[in-house]
Amino acid sequence: MTTAPYLLPIVAGALAGLVLGVLFFRGLAATARLYALGGVRRAVPLYLLRLAGATAGFTIAAIWGGAEALLAMLAGFQLARTVVVRRERRAQEGTP
Repeated sequence: MTTAPYLLPIVAGALAGLVLGVLFFRGLAATARLYALGGVRRAVPLYLLRLAGATAGFTIAAIWGGAEALLAMLAGFQLARTVVVRRERRAQEGTP
């Protein structure tokens, strides 16, 4: 049994999007905390790093895998957003 050749970029894109999304949105939460505490000088480099990382990741996915990988990466990225937002809300409420 062989795997369809178009499946690898889709799976790789989804996993890469999930990882990139977790890093991006965890960084977003850290940036928001820094802004709230008045640490603007420390928050701006983190913001720029998040922006550059997301741009590079999506660009690489578009070049390497085409539209399929790019859309799969976007789906993984959005799934990561949901997961991180739920975890951050639970952390704020104090429940594990």
